[in-house]
Amino acid sequence: MRANHQFQPLEAPARFALKPGYLLVMATLGSWAAGACAVDAPAASADSFQVAQVQFNDTLMMKPHGQQLDLERFAKGNPVPAGEYLVDLYVNQTWTGRSMVRFDAPAGAVSATPCFDRSLVSRLGLDDQTLTDSARAELVRVQSGECTDIDKLVASAAVEFDMSELRLNVSIPQASLLRNPRGYVSPELWDGGVPSATLKYDANVFRNMSSGYDSTQAYVGLNAGANVGNWHFRHNGSYSAQSRGPNRYRSLNTYVQRDLPAWRSQLKVGETYTDGTLFDSVGMRGATLETDDRMLPDSMRGYAPMIRGVATSNAHVEVSQNGSLLYETNVAPGPFEINDLYATGYGGNLLVTVTEADGRKHSFTVPYAAVVQALRPGISRFGIAVGQLRESQLERHPTFAQATYQRGISNLLTGYVGAIVAENYLAGLVGAAFNTPVGALAVDVTQASARIPGVTATSGQSVRVSYSKSVEATGTNIAVAAYRYSSRGYWGMRDAMSAREQAAAGRDPNDLYRQRNQVQLTLNQTLGEGRGTLFAIGSSASYWNRQGTTTQFQVGYNNSLRIAGLNLSYNLSVSRQRDGYSGNLNNQVYANVTIPLGRRSHAPTLSASIARDNQGGTTSQTSLTGSLGESNAFTYGLNTNTGGGSTSGGGNAQYRSPFATFSGSATGGSGYSSVSVGVSGGIVGHAGGVTLANDLGDTVAIIEAKDAIGARVTNGTDVRIGRRGYAVLPYLTPYKMNTVELDPKGIPLDVEMLTTSQQVAPRANSVVRLKFGTVSGRAVLLGIHQPDGTPVPFGSTVVDEAGNSVGMAGQGGTVFTRSLNDSGVLTAKWGSRANQSCSLSYRLPTERSKHAAYERVDAKCDYSLIKARP
Repeated sequence: MRANHQFQPLEAPARFALKPGYLLVMATLGSWAAGACAVDAPAASADSFQVAQVQFNDTLMMKPHGQQLDLERFAKGNPVPAGEYLVDLYVNQTWTGRSMVRFDAPAGAVSATPCFDRSLVSRLGLDDQTLTDSARAELVRVQSGECTDIDKLVASAAVEFDMSELRLNVSIPQASLLRNPRGYVSPELWDGGVPSATLKYDANVFRNMSSGYDSTQAYVGLNAGANVGNWHFRHNGSYSAQSRGPNRYRSLNTYVQRDLPAWRSQLKVGETYTDGTLFDSVGMRGATLETDDRMLPDSMRGYAPMIRGVATSNAHVEVSQNGSLLYETNVAPGPFEINDLYATGYGGNLLVTVTEADGRKHSFTVPYAAVVQALRPGISRFGIAVGQLRESQLERHPTFAQATYQRGISNLLTGYVGAIVAENYLAGLVGAAFNTPVGALAVDVTQASARIPGVTATSGQSVRVSYSKSVEATGTNIAVAAYRYSSRGYWGMRDAMSAREQAAAGRDPNDLYRQRNQVQLTLNQTLGEGRGTLFAIGSSASYWNRQGTTTQFQVGYNNSLRIAGLNLSYNLSVSRQRDGYSGNLNNQVYANVTIPLGRRSHAPTLSASIARDNQGGTTSQTSLTGSLGESNAFTYGLNTNTGGGSTSGGGNAQYRSPFATFSGSATGGSGYSSVSVGVSGGIVGHAGGVTLANDLGDTVAIIEAKDAIGARVTNGTDVRIGRRGYAVLPYLTPYKMNTVELDPKGIPLDVEMLTTSQQVAPRANSVVRLKFGTVSGRAVLLGIHQPDGTPVPFGSTVVDEAGNSVGMAGQGGTVFTRSLNDSGVLTAKWGSRANQSCSLSYRLPTERSKHAAYERVDAKCDYSLIKARP
């Protein structure tokens, strides 16, 4: 039974006896009495969560002739015993972590109240600037190691405790709390995880048979890791084998990593890559320290403008974009500021509407467009890399250092700088991003100087301009429009080092061609509801020391129709590719139609496509795809291809079990055939053993639920508790509160889950452990009767020989429990008088029922056993 325990000092209550038939009458009288008490005692306000004093008259109750009922036990709420409890703390309905909380009972009171110490108070997020002088003095006392009641810090605060869920709810007025961005999770709640070892694998075997030529290839990709504290070791590699060639293992990279929350950054030492936001990303061996924006709440990631305005009264503020409401809040009179808007795609001007207390409205517009370099006002981002270049085309590994810094200065301006210092190479970058009413614009210039034997022009500039704009009136989104020009003397670090190696080897470094101009464009145009979308993607590049321009672009149209209750989608596109060096030109026209073959969730989907190029070649493909199972664990596909005067066909299937993912495919055509099989998944070693998973990401959870075999993790895809009581949830979002839930459907009948939902905010690359409490044992419905055959009263407490609580009697004197031994002695008590308790002996059936959810056992109490016990 769920009970909310509300705290006020309580007098010690007496005991009472009550039969089940009286419950409804008591509830009715209790409601009337509580209302009457509230009228007579104004001090007992709802805000203080005071439990009303209720007096019951037993003459109104139906009872055997001459018997009196002790009803004082129902005079006040259920008491909370003093002691320490591991509770989930909720502040204004927001989970703020799990804490061990001490509950103290004042003298003369039977219900204990929570004691707020320094650790617990720090989780409340109080704004000490809003506290009264006496509250500040109390806060100082708490900081020195004492504990206090919450109402001594905030007079209007209130608490309630759900004993059944071990949940402590604290209600505090918003005016007394620090204002944190939406989605904020305190770093104190970030879970660093447990010591563990992980292995993600992807293995497959491919066999091809063509015109008498057979070959077999095998591949295994590995991503291994080990976590100790907040340090994370990682190694990525692959092994390949083939029947007609050499076998080899290739190490891709090895590094150790940890996060630094105080700097909002990640430290990585080993083989890694530099950040590619400002300079080109390069492989390296060394150390990097880079900002990790994942440590920011979602409402602070990406770029969104800060909104400032003025309200003349207590006002309601709404922020909308393209007719959609994005944000609303209430503000006090005077200047207000909104700095936690979620970033929204391409942007689009924001309409801010302020509704005053008297109903007056005034609005203003805030420009909003974003490029990748833009940051919110006050937000910074940095990156530092020191080490050696690690590029496959380089035989030597020159030492270098790189540093970048970005800063959001205002809604209009973001500034950024960068520098590279390497052997015989220097580069510096300066740039700015602007958020203007006509779009977002970023401009930067890189000046580089290199020493390359045999090359005269080794100093130059590279200018980059990027633009982004959403035009609401026409539905046009210019996602990326970028242009870059590099002078003849400009050398990027990778190109400069390659040229130096060519010169050292006696080859002409001037033969190395480098990019001169580059233009990129991505555009989307909506044509109105039901009319589809046009898109265009294109790029063009020219090079120093090479003739011609390489160009590629694609223009297309997407739309969907509803026919006979089914959604038919189709797209058309035209593309062109031109190689500037060879002059080869390839044009292609493509069309595709997709339609589900039914309305059921597992109905297969039929897709047909046709393509024609400028060489006169036409190809067509028809495919049928679908899935089976409760969570689409089994997927399949069939396809046929026609083109070039031949026809081929094939099929594929994949099954995702809780422990691995299995796949297979086969293809056949004129004179050839091929077949492949594969398996992928993950292995996690932890203190509880080794657990298998069907996939494995960077940040994962080990879920423990002993004996709850078959319980499904609703957050994962076909993730279930195994026979050893563990499961792996392969994907969690770091630094963000993740809710993990278990569905107990299908677990053994003799297992009960005490909780089915938990929350965790893991640190990046960690393996966190979530333990879900379970109770295993025979479920028993025990019917207890007094010597005269009447059931023990409703609410009677039942304990075992050691004094441990077994349960509480419900209707008809029944107690549901899982904690009984096969036999024993129990005591039922429903008052303080000698005739208000009795003992009983019980024995459970020897043979367990395989199909019943519980055993039914009846037992009769004996008063003499109570008297005989010392």
